[in-house]
Amino acid sequence: MVHVHRTVALCAAGSAMLLGALSGLATPQAQAQAYPADGDRDRRSAAVLGQLVPAADGPGCAAAVGRRGEVVWEEGRGKADLADGRAITPKTVFDLASNSKQFTADAVLLLAGRHQLTLNDPLSRFLDHPPAWTRDVTLGDLMRHTSGIPDYQDLLEAEGVKVTDPAGQQEALTAILASRPQEPPGGHFSYSNSNYVLLAHVVEKVTGKPFPAFLQEEFFTPLRLDMTVSPAADLPGKAKSYDEKDGKYTVNSSPWKQYGDGAVQGTPGELVRWADNYRTGRVGGKRLLDGVTRGAVDVGDALSGRGIEAGRYGAGILVLPDQSLVHRGDWEQFHSTFEVSPDRNTAVAVVCNAEAPDSFRAANRLMDIWSR
Repeated sequence: MVHVHRTVALCAAGSAMLLGALSGLATPQAQAQAYPADGDRDRRSAAVLGQLVPAADGPGCAAAVGRRGEVVWEEGRGKADLADGRAITPKTVFDLASNSKQFTADAVLLLAGRHQLTLNDPLSRFLDHPPAWTRDVTLGDLMRHTSGIPDYQDLLEAEGVKVTDPAGQQEALTAILASRPQEPPGGHFSYSNSNYVLLAHVVEKVTGKPFPAFLQEEFFTPLRLDMTVSPAADLPGKAKSYDEKDGKYTVNSSPWKQYGDGAVQGTPGELVRWADNYRTGRVGGKRLLDGVTRGAVDVGDALSGRGIEAGRYGAGILVLPDQSLVHRGDWEQFHSTFEVSPDRNTAVAVVCNAEAPDSFRAANRLMDIWSR
């Protein structure tokens, strides 16, 4: 079974894949307007989705656009379940994969705003039996992927635990804490899902609550978001994810149950509704909003000559030079693309249940249609 890491368009191996996947995101200077200024936005948006999913009888994608917290367009195309022929609709639930990281980071920022922790706190403060190296890793290092800690998936697989074998949060934490940073903490950006599994543990340690319950209480319920943290979940209305080979599809499903780095389940419409918190600060206020981009670290210059300048990684989100926010998620064969415009008024989400190589371009086109 082909397996994809939970990432932001980058697997745990490093930032090159993140930046390569983002190469479809052109800067405003480089991006040509995909459509004329007039015309029907709904029709043009449907055409974008139709180009992304040419055949409606296989797996597909759902997409949504939000304007200041309201869903102004959403549509699905393709099949959520090939076995029973269930179609993808705006109500179809997907695993949002690494687009979950922004909720984890914002949970930490929320606790920082309540003076229950600081981003300069060492990881060791939140562990019962901390390895010596955890004294040198701060929560800020974890949030911005500058800890140097290897990815837990690589660690588990090195122990012989395959993604088709059961493995939960505790197995991941044990493997992480038995390792050590591969380079000095606080250095350069190196994407690792381990960082966000550790941050979820920190939230649980500080609050005394299960991480899924904390997100529900502090984010999903106040913002009236129909989302849940539920790893390896077979939820009502959820799409299945599919590998494709030679035109044939097989279900891609893993029993792994980690969270913090992924595991938020929801629809594209709910994701763009969530995006309005980046404008309003309804949860967390100005302090949380400032923390989203404060201290963001350069992810490098690997995109030189590819149509986009390098970005900076902040609180579970990539900040592009024009100040738009972007993230990518990949888990099993769920792929999600999330964008928020520089003025924070418009958000786009495209989520697929099989590989869709042009999903970033589709998201850009939708943003172009609705943000002008």
